Amino acid sequence: MDFDAIDDFVYNIIGIIGSDHRNLCSAVNFALEYTGKKSFPPKFLLDLSNACKQQKMFTEQYVFAKACFIQASEKLREDACFALGNAAHVLGFSTEAEANYLEILKENPGNADVRCAYAELLLELRKTPEAEKEYNTVLETSPQHLKANAGYAYLLAERGYVSEAEEYYSTALAVDPDYVPARGGYANLLFELGRLRDAEKEYRLAMELDPEDPSLHHNCGVLLSFLGRSSEAEIEYRKALSLNPRHRRTLFNYGNLLAREGRVSEAEAQYVEALALDQNDAKVHSNYANLLARFGRRYEAEMEYKKALHLDPESAEGHYSYGNLLSEMGRLSEAEDEYKKALVLNPYYPPLHYSYGLLMRKMRRFDEAKIQYMKAMQLDPDIGSKMTETWIILD
Repeated sequence: MDFDAIDDFVYNIIGIIGSDHRNLCSAVNFALEYTGKKSFPPKFLLDLSNACKQQKMFTEQYVFAKACFIQASEKLREDACFALGNAAHVLGFSTEAEANYLEILKENPGNADVRCAYAELLLELRKTPEAEKEYNTVLETSPQHLKANAGYAYLLAERGYVSEAEEYYSTALAVDPDYVPARGGYANLLFELGRLRDAEKEYRLAMELDPEDPSLHHNCGVLLSFLGRSSEAEIEYRKALSLNPRHRRTLFNYGNLLAREGRVSEAEAQYVEALALDQNDAKVHSNYANLLARFGRRYEAEMEYKKALHLDPESAEGHYSYGNLLSEMGRLSEAEDEYKKALVLNPYYPPLHYSYGLLMRKMRRFDEAKIQYMKAMQLDPDIGSKMTETWIILD
């Protein structure tokens, strides 16, 4: 095998792809022409695809798998189709991924790994009943199947069946204690159940098994932040971003941590980066607005509140926070409108009643102020001591 030729081949593919997915067809055509000239067998292309998957080079995985799929037959074609489907899935080509999975299952309905991969795709497409059917099909014939148990556990956890989910995670981990999706998913479940020490232990084990997974570092950071261990949480967030600078949830939650600590410019940088990736995230706009309002940048804060509420008009916290800003700006009738909207959405939020009472005092409507204060204290007798800050962070 000419290793220099192989290196040139791979570098040419990387160069053709560049940063534009529209070049994938050109890259596939080049791969077919090159392997034809060099007489490389189709199996060689699948080997390259699998090597790219290990390096998380998913566009290159896709190209080599597709070139193999076009040339291969029988079992090799099935393997190439699966690799192509997985790469398409990761790259967000959902329709193509589904078509590849279904092609395999039509010819080989007993391929459990493909059925589990298809179920995972269906979950992402919010087709939960269809995903459950796929997992059950596997588990009926293979009750110890690793991926089916881990995937079905995730599905059950999402539906709120936590005890059943824990059973399936336990089965998966008994089959393979080193299976990272099961270990990480079980950690998430334990976090939700409030078993925080166990959750941290599972996150640590998962990160030892796969230290290059940004989601694990992010999730562990969220747990550590929840526990008040901010410096440790920051380490995990920074690690996640070093692995994937575009990991949007890390940018959001790291921004939240920095905002709580009053590190304004650093927090702002995280929020701005998160919004550059997705301008339609209402929570990021809302938290960014809270940060700006807290430090006196009221005009900018108002613009962010408006964006947040346009995206999520049903956010009680958003209306409450915007009402606080309007009250500070002396626009009292507008503030009252926002508080009223918030009360319709959530009449059981003590800070809202307390702040509404403060507004009534400003407007010299003392009887109404008293009513709101009493409602706030009924919901939380210690509310007065907690209202040193009116801005909130949405996690």
